[in-house]
Parts: sequence; C-alpha cells; structure tokens
Amino acid sequence: MRRINIIFISLFLLLIALAPASAQENYRLSGRVTDAQTGEGLAGASISLQERSNLGAITAADGRFMLLAPAGTYTVLAKSIGYDEAKQLLQLNQNSQLTFKLTPTTYGVQEVEVVAERQQPITETATMGQLELPMETIKTLPVLFGELDILKTVQLLPGVQSGGEGNTGFYVRGGGADQNLVLLDNATVYNPGHLFNFFSVFNSDAISNTTLIKGNMPARYGGRLSSVLDIEMKEGDVTDYSAEGGIGLIASRLTVQGPIIKQKASFIFSGRRTYVDALFNPVLKNTEQGGIPFRFYDLNGKLTYTLSDKDKLTLSGYYGRDIGNLKLSDGRFTSQFSWGNATATARWNHVFNNKMFMNVSGVLSNYKFEFNWDYGGYNTVLQTGVEDYSLNIDFDYTPSVRHHLQYGVQYTNHTLRPRTGEAEGEAGELFGTTRILPKYGHETGFYVSDDWNVTDKLLLNLGLRNSYFMQVGPFNYYNFNQNNVVTDSTRYGSGDKVKTYQTWEPRASARYTLDELSSVKAGFARSAQYLHLVSNAYTTLPLDVWVPSSAIVKPQYATQFAVGYFRSMAQNQYEGSVEVYYKDLENQLEYREGFAPGPSNRDLEYEFVSGSGKSYGIELFLRKNYGNLQGWIGYTLSKTTRQFPKLNNGAEFPARFDRRHDLSVVSSYKLNNRWTFGGTFVFGTGQATTLPLRRYYLEGTVNYQYGNRNSFRMQPTHRLDLSATLEGKALEKIKSSWTFSIYNVYGRRNPFLYYVDNEGSVTNQNVRLQAKKISIIPFPLPAVTWNFSWK
Repeated sequence: MRRINIIFISLFLLLIALAPASAQENYRLSGRVTDAQTGEGLAGASISLQERSNLGAITAADGRFMLLAPAGTYTVLAKSIGYDEAKQLLQLNQNSQLTFKLTPTTYGVQEVEVVAERQQPITETATMGQLELPMETIKTLPVLFGELDILKTVQLLPGVQSGGEGNTGFYVRGGGADQNLVLLDNATVYNPGHLFNFFSVFNSDAISNTTLIKGNMPARYGGRLSSVLDIEMKEGDVTDYSAEGGIGLIASRLTVQGPIIKQKASFIFSGRRTYVDALFNPVLKNTEQGGIPFRFYDLNGKLTYTLSDKDKLTLSGYYGRDIGNLKLSDGRFTSQFSWGNATATARWNHVFNNKMFMNVSGVLSNYKFEFNWDYGGYNTVLQTGVEDYSLNIDFDYTPSVRHHLQYGVQYTNHTLRPRTGEAEGEAGELFGTTRILPKYGHETGFYVSDDWNVTDKLLLNLGLRNSYFMQVGPFNYYNFNQNNVVTDSTRYGSGDKVKTYQTWEPRASARYTLDELSSVKAGFARSAQYLHLVSNAYTTLPLDVWVPSSAIVKPQYATQFAVGYFRSMAQNQYEGSVEVYYKDLENQLEYREGFAPGPSNRDLEYEFVSGSGKSYGIELFLRKNYGNLQGWIGYTLSKTTRQFPKLNNGAEFPARFDRRHDLSVVSSYKLNNRWTFGGTFVFGTGQATTLPLRRYYLEGTVNYQYGNRNSFRMQPTHRLDLSATLEGKALEKIKSSWTFSIYNVYGRRNPFLYYVDNEGSVTNQNVRLQAKKISIIPFPLPAVTWNFSWK
C-alpha cells in the first residue's frame, strides 16, 4: 500500500504541474444566492451558464458562489429545490458579481424531489454515491408516530441499511454503525438517536440541508470509513419574524426565527419535547411501574452576523437529552439514567477575492451516558462518554476555469471515558470500584483536492489526505500471561506520547461524458479511522463504549473501489444510476469469544479481537424529479462478511448487518393544492444472528451449544407505510396542515429480536429448543400531526 500511495502522490503532483493554463483570458463571476423572503443564503444551489454546459458552480453554506469563464455573453441560471429558478443575462468582459433572490415555488411539485438541482445533474459531477435530502422530501414521507426523521429517510436510499424495525441506526455499504461520520454544523454527533434509536436527535424544523456521501468521500472528510452524513442548520430570517412547529402523538416542536439587525444579523431557536410521560403518568401512577419512565428533548440555536460583504460570523449549538427511571413498587430497586449530545460551532467565513474564500471553525462535541441504580441498599454508578475540541481551517480556491481547489488543516483533541463506575454500601463504604482511566488522543489531518476539467468530457477529482493520531497518557500498559495474570506493566504520565499512527489517504474519482444524457464514473478511496465502537447489539445503544486507537488497538482501514453508469431522461424528469462497489476492511473489532460485560478494572481494549472484512454489491437507483407523481426506487444486492482468527474457528461468517436484498419504493402524489399523498414500501433480507442449537444440563448447570457465528437468519422484513397531508385554509399570517399516517399498514410482524424457548419436557425426554421472535410494532399504527407556521 505504501508503494501505491507514493505512485498516487507522484501522479497527483504531476497532473497539477501539467495542468494546461487557460489559453484565453478568463473572468471571475461571483455572487450569492438567497431566499427572496428571508434573505438567508441557499446552500447547494446550482449556478450554470446555459451556453457552456461544462462550466458551473455550487453555492457554499452561506449561498456564495464563484466560477471562471472566458469573455462572452451568457445566460446565468440559478436553481435550488423548492424555489422558482432565476435567469440573468450577462455580458462578461470583466470580473463581475451577481445576486440571485429565489422565490419559494407556489405550485408545490418541487417539494417532493429526492435530489433536485441543489447540485448539478448526476451525469455531470465526478462525485459518486452522493445524495442530498432536502427537508421538503423528508416532510412528505410517512414515519413512526408521525415524527419527521432524517435518519429514517436516509435508510430508504440504496446502499444504506436500517439497524432494525423502527430503528434509526444505519449501515452503509457493509460498514459498522460507528463508521458513519454524522455532522451537525461541522460538529460530530456520536449518538444520533433518541429512545434507544427509535427517533433521531435532529429536529427537522431547524435543518436546512442534508447530504449523504457513501464511500468515496472527498478529501476534506476524515476519521470514518463508510459514509458522511453532513447536516446544516438554518441561519434564520434576516427580514422578518416567523414561527413554525407541530403537535404530534408523542412530541411537539416549536421554531422561532427573525432578525436581530435587519439584513445583517439573525437568530433561530428550535425546541422539541416528548410528553408521553406527562400525558400518561396521571393514569398509570397506581401501577407497579408508576407511569411512563422516559422523556427526551432537543434544543437548537444559531446566531448569524454579517460583518461585511466579505465576512460573516455564525454561532450554532445543539443540546439534547434522554432521561428515564425504573423502579419496583416495593422500592427494592430504583434507577435513573440519562444520555445525550451537546455541540457548539463558531464559524468565520471570509472572502479574500472572487477566486478564494476561507472558513475557520472551532467545534465542541460532547456525548455522555450515566446510569445510577440502587438495589438492596447498595448504590451503583456507571458513566461513559466522549468529548472533542476541534479547530478547522478550510480554503476554497478557483485558480482557473479548469481547476477548483479545496485544501485545509484540521485538529481534534479527543477525551474518551470508556467506563467509570463504583458501588457504595449503606454505611458509605466503597467496593467493586471500577476506575478505568480516561483515554486521550490528538488527531490531525491536512488535505488537498482538485476538481480538474481535463476536457469538456473528462472531469477528474483528485484528493489526498494525511491523517495523524497520537495517543497520550496517562495510560497503563499491561502484559498478561496465559492465565490472564498481569506479569509486567508500563506507566505513562500525563501528556506522555504512548503510540502514534500516520496514514496517507488518497481519493480519486472521474467522470466521462458519453453524450448529453449519460456518463460513466469511477472512484477509489483509502480511509483511516482512529476511534472505535464495539457493540454486542444490532445497533448503537447509549451504553456502547467508544475507545481510541492505542498501543493495544490499531486503527481501522478501508479501501473502496466503485464504478457506475448514470443517465438523465426526458429532460431530466427521470434520473437513474447503476453503481458497483467493492470494499476491503482491515482491523475490524469484535468482543472476544465468551466476553460478558460487567464490573472490571481491566481496560476494555483487552477484550477485543481483530479481523478483516469485505463487502461488495450493486446499487440500482431510479427517481422521478418532476410532476405531480414523484419518488424513487432503490435496490441493493450485496454481501458483507467478516473473518477473525480467534472467532468462529477462523472461518469467514456473515456480518450481522449483511443483507442480500434491500428494496425501497418511495412515492408522493399531489392530488390538488390541498391534498398530497405519500407512501413507502421496504423489503430486506433478515439480519444474521447467532442462536443456540442445543441445550444440556451438566452437574446442575444449564449449558448451551451454539452454531456457527451469525448462521441464523431472521425472517425477511417488509412493510408498507402511507400518509396524507391536508393543507388548511391560509389565513393572513398563519398557515397550517394536518398529516395523517399509518405505519405498517398490513400489520406485518417483523422480527426485532429472537429468543430461545423450550418445547416438551425433560421427563418425557422430548425437550426441543424453539426460536421465537419478538415484534415491536406488529399492527397498523396510525398517527396524526398538526403543523403550523406564522409570519
């Protein structure tokens, strides 16, 4: 691999050096695309020159764009999903600026696009596996309990598999749940799920744009192997005050926004809370449990201040918590638990000139889980968490009409608390104390990438990233003998260097245009991941533990190849793609055979075993972009395996998220100006798991004999969900709508988990083990939500 990296670096530098200079003088065209009503910049809007199909630009997070073109007369076209397009005629004979103020569309058909023209058509970009999910799409789909959910919409895309029935956990192209980089305004969200992952932590009213990148990630993203889910919060209305929200079966939400200084500074604040506890606790207070023991809430906020035409400051944050308690009526057992994320992002955007701009951001990411219980007079506390402090400096530079450069440097200080726990007796004495030291690490990365228009038909994206990770003390390294007894140890003091890792991560993709309607693309990516999450469950749970790469645990690596065919049909009314991929994974982690969680003073890293993995498949995607009937069909045929020398006798076995067939059908139909209907149908091969084949009694002890690892398949999952949205009569300043939905229309008993039960008796010597399934929602579940907006 080192030889491959050296060759790639050499080729990259050679291509840049040989890049042809523009034979004709080019002029800079820059400007901004904004919402005509709110003045907020529109991220991801497309700017194109109708007379030069190979020249265009995509707006940044604040709506700014920049491109170079030869002198001439052009029709400049600006497009963004949910807005009427705008055109301006331009005589380009000097550096020029344009401002586009797009008006929200009044006829609604754009509101159900899957990936409309926030980007160039899929046949024109070099990017593979990248899809944008505008909130207009997400709001039309039927979901569990009527709660709008970004992550459940992501699961409906090809190459993305769900973590289980009703679950927001997702797996991308054979990667684990921890291999997805989930960002909210550049801040990492370590656990994006509420209520044990049945709902995501993202309030849809506060979100402006969501981008999913599968596998072939641009060089500016690092630290994960499988995907990036990049979510941007709204900036707030700089012209007028407004509010929107909704009241559903289990939660309500409210968002307010408006100007602090008109046309210059704005705010947006958003909140959401579930209230099933408040509604049902009075009714259930006399039961053994005493009520609904759970609630969650979210708070989002963002302040934006435009200093000048060249400088803008933003400060955004998120805070969310799940809080619950369990107790027995006799008082013998009581417990309290909570977990959640907190993020904060401060960002400065500066435009140097029409060729170059910069983003500087400081980021805080925090995740914490705490479980406290009292049983028989003994109190026990368990804690785990992650805290990051990051600084990023990113540059965007367009030196010529054929090159678009992005480069920058990123630094993160990691503090991980794998687990800390202690038990206290009635007299206050401590015992069974588990004091695993926090783990510390420094992660840096610098990157450079170039979108190079080699010819009008050939577009290359060449990227190179260098990542570096250093584990620092305090840290204790132990040597064990074959009886698991410590024989020696090495102690590192605070800040001492323990272990370092450095990786070159080349990225490359290419697009070749076959004709005006079709193109072929190919991509290659090498990635490294220095943080790990190892779980016994099928998806991430709050008590799962993050650990860093260290002297014990090596980083994970992935190498992915992909090739695809992309086509636009009927004037881009339909778009389709076929992508084939192969992914090779190194240093994958699992718990050792026989591991059982429990109190221990031993570092969790000693409980891991390392192995390899691979995943390959084909993804089919067809969507309809325009018209009253819109939607998409996505299908994935894939295989994902793992192989560990110390598991399953060294034999290859299916990964627990291996799913041979995965199908999603999504549609939305606008009947008239008041009624819109939506529906989704999903089908997936059952998950792989391990169950006992036999059970026997030996000296009064029950023993199980298990089959090969993940050799049992759950039943296939399939489900139909339907929704209908009725727009209310618009008043002068208030608009409202009702959304009615039915989850699991025909009552399919999809498996959530299996357990083993006995049939027969020992006396009659006919005992037989029987696997039985548990379904979470085995019946049609209706929901209704009232949505409103005021301005």
